[in-house]
Amino acid sequence: MIRSLTPLAALLISDALVLLGHGLLLTLIPVSASQLGFSDFQIGLTGTGYFVGFVTGCLATPYVLKRVGHIRTFAVLASAYTAFILFFAWSQSFAGWMFLRFMIGAIIAGIYMIIESWLNERADKNNRGAILSFYAMMNLMMITIAQQLLNLGGVNPTLLFALAGIFLSLSIVPVSLTLALAPAPIHKVSIDFTKVWKHSHIGIIGSIFSGLITGSFWTLAPIYAKDSGLTTFQLANFMSAVVLGGALFQIPLGRFSDKFDRRLILIFIALAGAIISLLTFIASFENYYAGAVSTWLAFIWGAFSMTMYAICLAHANDNADSADFVDIGSAMLITYGLSSAISAPIASALMGMLGHQYLFVFMGTSFAIFCVILIARRKSHVLPVMAEHNGEFHSVAGLTTPEAYNLDPRAEELNEAVPASELEREWADVDADYHDNIDKKT
Repeated sequence: MIRSLTPLAALLISDALVLLGHGLLLTLIPVSASQLGFSDFQIGLTGTGYFVGFVTGCLATPYVLKRVGHIRTFAVLASAYTAFILFFAWSQSFAGWMFLRFMIGAIIAGIYMIIESWLNERADKNNRGAILSFYAMMNLMMITIAQQLLNLGGVNPTLLFALAGIFLSLSIVPVSLTLALAPAPIHKVSIDFTKVWKHSHIGIIGSIFSGLITGSFWTLAPIYAKDSGLTTFQLANFMSAVVLGGALFQIPLGRFSDKFDRRLILIFIALAGAIISLLTFIASFENYYAGAVSTWLAFIWGAFSMTMYAICLAHANDNADSADFVDIGSAMLITYGLSSAISAPIASALMGMLGHQYLFVFMGTSFAIFCVILIARRKSHVLPVMAEHNGEFHSVAGLTTPEAYNLDPRAEELNEAVPASELEREWADVDADYHDNIDKKT
């Protein structure tokens, strides 16, 4: 495995630095918005801007990469991200923050797409699974560590925005200095919602409810923790515990879903998520909540909420050909992103009317509705999906783009279906167009 990762060292170091900066901002931005006096609903709308930007970035990045290549696109996006971070520290208007959150959503989608397409280009059938697993583990680990960086500044926005900017700026260095060849241009994102619905109704429905739950969490959980009286240290532990719970339980729950009907595992996850959400809601009214209780409940809640989407994705692909895997994953991801975009305003409106504790009522209700749908769907399909019909579960790297699905070994036939000569011809055409443009200018 080390031999497979060594040629990718520069790229993975840049990825780690990006995630440290971006992971810190996932919590810092909502907390800073609250300190500026934004209402919960306004903070929810800025979350909508972020997720709409993320979907836009997934769709637009392939066209940029085709023009200037991976290394220059990465450098431009990381540099632009750093500039927008500084604007956050200066701007105090809601409209400005809406625009900035949209832009960083689009930018981080582009950065992820560059990293994932580069990893896919360097992977082969012998190491694809190992690279995907390491990438998923590193992403979750860096986001967990990033939450602890809040303790360095005591949620001092100026200091922490500067720290995030430093990490994003440094991420440009390893990629820019690498001697490795950049990959060929990637293809545009293919979205076919009909295909996903045909193979698995639960795939689309699950991505909708996963987006409702995790989208509202990432946008509003820092506000919930702050209003619950958690100190900066406790808030950082709360956010880290959720990500860590998802990281540690994704593989065990995924392996269980390989051996049994995945719908049964999803029913268990949705039911457990609803129960833990209810317990968290009740406990948040008590004086003993801040501290160990909030951290442990967050860890258990993350174990179910952060694993649901990956198992829904695996279920959607069980009855599909490997050639359809990337299309299905892309459609589910876009559905997940759009669902995340509408979740935050709904949850924030509920918090504004009834209290911050009702964030977990919204997420628990989403779990419960999904559980009821799963039970109804399973009764209408009396023949259970047997273990021998299930594909092998593979972890999902948290926030990701459609390019990550090319890394999955289940997409191996699709990767092999595109001959190297065809890729070389396409790259040659792009290179020729580039030199033609240079000749015209000179």
